[in-house]
Amino acid sequence: MVQVHGYVYVLALILMMPAAAFAQDGSVQQKGIAVFVEKRCYTCHTVKAEAAQVEAAKEAFAKSKGVELKESEEDKEESKGGDLSNVGADRDGKWLTEFLKNPKDYFNDTPDCKKLAKKKERKKFKGTDAEFQDLLAWLETLKYGNMQEAGFESCLKE
Repeated sequence: MVQVHGYVYVLALILMMPAAAFAQDGSVQQKGIAVFVEKRCYTCHTVKAEAAQVEAAKEAFAKSKGVELKESEEDKEESKGGDLSNVGADRDGKWLTEFLKNPKDYFNDTPDCKKLAKKKERKKFKGTDAEFQDLLAWLETLKYGNMQEAGFESCLKE
């Protein structure tokens, strides 16, 4: 019985991985998630479709740095960037590239969005070109369907 559960668990993990990750490079997901974790993108965004992989990467990152990753209560409450599980279907590579390099141009100027922007800086991506490409390649594979929280309102203009 334990062996059957093990097979089911392994099958579930395989099915959760995007097919594109296997087609392009077996490590696209792993590299992209590593950048997502190292740059702390998870403090504003979730990727529910790959939550187990993100949590494993967070634990590995913390262990490798000898630190404990703590999310403040504010982080938990202010994860208002939305879920990215379908960003690869919703946006193309050109849009993602431009957004990551200059996100401020893409946000609405409504009072709620301005208030949120003060709490969480909307920074352009800061990292190496290789890290940027790893993150971008992974984001483009995220095509799981909409997994946004009910009532989520995006502050993006488009």
